[in-house]
Amino acid sequence: MLNSPSRLWQLLVLSAKTDSELKTATINLADYLRQHRDLNLRDVAHTLQREQQAFKHRRTVVCQDIEDALVALEDPKRVLTNTQETEERPVAFMFPGLGTHYVNMAWELYQVEPAFRASVDYCCEFLKPLLGQDLQDVIYPHRASQQDQQSAQESSPGLDLRKMLGRSQTPGDAKMVAATSLLNQTHLAQPAIFVIEYALAQLLISWGIRPVAMIGYSIGEYVAATLAEVLSLDEGLKLIAARAQMIQKLPGGAMLAVPLSQTEISPLLNDKLSLSAVNGPSMRVIAGETDAIEVLEQQLTKKGLACRRLETSHAFHSQMMEAATADLRELVKTFNLQPPKIPYISNVTGTWITAASATNPDYWVKHLCQPVLFAPGMQELWKKQYPILLEVGPGQTLGSFALQCIENNSAVSQIILPSLRYSYDKKPDLAFLLKTLGRLWLAGVQIDWVGFYAHEHRYPIPLPADLF
Repeated sequence: MLNSPSRLWQLLVLSAKTDSELKTATINLADYLRQHRDLNLRDVAHTLQREQQAFKHRRTVVCQDIEDALVALEDPKRVLTNTQETEERPVAFMFPGLGTHYVNMAWELYQVEPAFRASVDYCCEFLKPLLGQDLQDVIYPHRASQQDQQSAQESSPGLDLRKMLGRSQTPGDAKMVAATSLLNQTHLAQPAIFVIEYALAQLLISWGIRPVAMIGYSIGEYVAATLAEVLSLDEGLKLIAARAQMIQKLPGGAMLAVPLSQTEISPLLNDKLSLSAVNGPSMRVIAGETDAIEVLEQQLTKKGLACRRLETSHAFHSQMMEAATADLRELVKTFNLQPPKIPYISNVTGTWITAASATNPDYWVKHLCQPVLFAPGMQELWKKQYPILLEVGPGQTLGSFALQCIENNSAVSQIILPSLRYSYDKKPDLAFLLKTLGRLWLAGVQIDWVGFYAHEHRYPIPLPADLF
C-alpha cells in the first residue's frame, strides 16, 4: 500500500457578477499572491473553493505553487473563463471500451487519490483468484519503484509527439513493449478497463459529480450496469473476468472501421463478416474472420475509402462470439440482477435499458454478439436534459464519436469533457483531471468541496474581500 502524498496540483476558482468584476478579481488575486509568496497555494485554493459564491461569471486555473500561479494567471491558454448559461447542467457519464487503454493508466491518481486507489485495490484483490495474477502488476508494472513514482509526479506538461507517432526510442522501451503486450491480452485488458473506469467513477462521485444518466461502449456498459446496481461490484468483476476469459479462448478475428452508412454496408455482410458497431452517421465497424476482413479492406481501399484496421485480437460483437454464449448465459443466471437505479443506454437497442432487459441473462448474451449501437444511443441520451458528457476512462474516443452523433442545438451548447489523457499525452494525470473539474464548475456543476478534501486536512486562510 502506497502512502498518499499531497496533491501537487491545485485548482483556483474565481467568480463574479460581471465580467469586469471577474477581471478585477483576477488582477487582485495575482497582486496578493505576488505580495505573499510564502503562502501555501493549497490553502489558497481551498479557501477560494469553499468561500466563493456561485456567480455566473467564472474563471479557473490549474497550477502547482505560488510562482506557477502567477505565471498561469497571465497565460490565456491556462486561464479558463465561462459565463454560466443555465442554473445547473446535469452530467452524463460515458464509459469507453478497449482501444485507448495503456500501461500506467491514471498512475498519478492511484498515488494521490485514496478514493481511487481504494477501488482499484479492492477490485484487483478480488480478481486475483479469478485471473490467476494481480492485475495491479499488469496495469502498474513498476508501482513499487520509488523512481517511477517520482517520475510520474514530476512529468512535464505537453505531448510526447515521438511516442504519439510511434518513434519513441527510450531505454525502457523493451520493458514497456512487454508490459503493453501483456495488458493487451483480452483476458486482462477487459478487466483492467473495468477497474480503472469504475474507480474513476467512484472518485468523481466522491467529488459530487453524480451522473443523471450513463452510456457505455461494449465493456463500458458493464461499468454503467455496476454503478446502476444491476450487478453488485463483485458480480460485475466476476462477469467481466469470466467473459474476457471466454473470449480469449475463441478463434482470433479482425475488425475494420469503415466510413459507410447502413445502406452501403448491408450488402458487404455475410457468414464471415458482421456489423460490429455503429459509431456515427457514416461510421461503422465490421468484424469477422481475419482473411475476410483483409479482402474487404483491399476492396474498399481500391474504391478510395479510408478504412482503418483496429488493433484487436478478436472479432468483438460479431457472430464469432456465439461459441461463448452458452457458458455466459449460465454464469449470468447465478447473479441476482436488479433493475437499474441510474438510467443508462443499452448497446443492444440504442435506447434506454429496461428493467426487463437488464435482469434477463439473454440480454447479456445478445450484448456479447450483437453490434454496439452507440450512435443511436448517444442521440437518445442527448435528448435527456442535454447533459454535459463526461468521458470516464482513458482518451477521448467517445467524445469524438459523440460530436458526430448529436445535433448542435443552438439553445444548449455541447460540453464534452475527458477525464484521463491519451497514452501519448504527457500532461500529469491530476492536472488533466483538475482542468476538467474546473470546466465542470465553469458550466455550473456543483462540486462537493468537502468530499474533494476528504483525505486532505486544509483550513481556510484570511484572503482579501475583493477576491470574492
